[in-house]
Amino acid sequence: MHSIPEGHSVTLDILVTDDMTVHFHELGQGPGHPVYSTYWIARHFEEAGRKLLLPFREEGEEGVGTFVEVQHLASALPGMRVTHVATVESVEGRRLTCTISATSELGDLIATGRTGQYVTLEAKLERNFGTLRERWAAHQQQRDVSSESGGPSS
Repeated sequence: MHSIPEGHSVTLDILVTDDMTVHFHELGQGPGHPVYSTYWIARHFEEAGRKLLLPFREEGEEGVGTFVEVQHLASALPGMRVTHVATVESVEGRRLTCTISATSELGDLIATGRTGQYVTLEAKLERNFGTLRERWAAHQQQRDVSSESGGPSS
């Protein structure tokens, strides 16, 4: 990873859409609050942190997210623009930590938080994903065999 200047920051501008509002489908409920949801904020925080990292990766490197923290402070409605600012908090070896803020076009501070990324070799990451895919395939096969034989499913 190339050196990232202390305090370096980037912005990610988004337009809040109806799809980004609160929905609790998994809970058997329909739409919740008609405002920019915390889980979409977390997604955009991670995207802003990645945007900061991208120009500093060296050939063959890839970043993976390690954490996202969000403090949701105010609401934004569909149709509002929200600017996310990611700023380098620290770089420790191959770990990048960013502070993130999200501010609506009205000037309201919508959310603050932090993200973490770990920079590794892309080939190593792909090997790890390959191993995970193999483990998943074996698990699915075992689950299918258990289901066919009437055994317990996991």
